[in-house]
Parts: sequence; structure tokens; C-alpha cells
Amino acid sequence: MAILSWGKCGLKHTESVDGEPGAQAEWTDLDTPKKDTTQLTTTAGEEILAQEEGGEVVDARYGKASYELAFDLFVKKGKTRPFEDVDGVIAGEHALRVIPEDTSCEGIQIDRCILRVEESYTTADGKLLHYVAKCLKPKTGKTVKPYTEGN
Repeated sequence: MAILSWGKCGLKHTESVDGEPGAQAEWTDLDTPKKDTTQLTTTAGEEILAQEEGGEVVDARYGKASYELAFDLFVKKGKTRPFEDVDGVIAGEHALRVIPEDTSCEGIQIDRCILRVEESYTTADGKLLHYVAKCLKPKTGKTVKPYTEGN
């Protein structure tokens, strides 16, 4: 049993309908990502300062953070790509889950995002698909929600 949400993660996908996974959503497993490529990146919200002459800060406020989830998948013989794209653009809105190796640890659920893919090739890794999910404001709640498998 782990205490941290680390290690080999699982990824699941379903369509996002009206800003959330559909009521009867069927989550499908994506292939196992390349080692150490699954990453949620947070960009801090805009800092707004109220300053007096001389530069002293009287007050401050912050805008909401934004998020991107990225992961790489190997292109494997006989495997179908998880998403159809046209020059990197993947149509529609999507919902994603990141499930830690120890499924009793807290993972991530993104109710609404758009996806793009960047295809690359090296002799070290072969053909790779780098997926980037730009997280969008969901119907309700936080943009990135905690998720624990089975709850």
C-alpha cells in the first residue's frame, strides 16, 4: 500500500457533455503512458496589486489558476490510436481521469477539456503521441477534481 499517488498511473476517458461526463458515461481505459510523462501543470492566476505611490502594496487579489494535463503514448503495432485528429486537432470536449498505481490513493478527474496531439519520432523511442489536455471550466465545481477509484 502506498501513501502517495505516484507510480504507474492509469488513464480513463469519456466524452464531456454540457461541461461534465455524461450521466451514463462509460469510461474507457487509455493505453499505459510512457514512463514519467503524465503531468498536470498548473499556471497561477493573474496577480492584481493595489499599490500606493512609492510601490507599497495596499491589497492584492488573484485570478483562478489554469491547468493542462499532458501524457505520451507509444504508437504500438496493432493498437488503435485513442483519438482521431486532423493535423493535431482533436474534435469535441473530453473528460479524463488519472488513477494512481495504488487505486486507494487520490487521483485526478477533469470533467471538461479539449485535446491536441503532437506526433514525434526518435530512434530511441520510436513513434510517440504527445497529448495535451487544456482544462476548461466545468459545469460545476473545480476544474481539476480529486478522484479515488471506487468512490
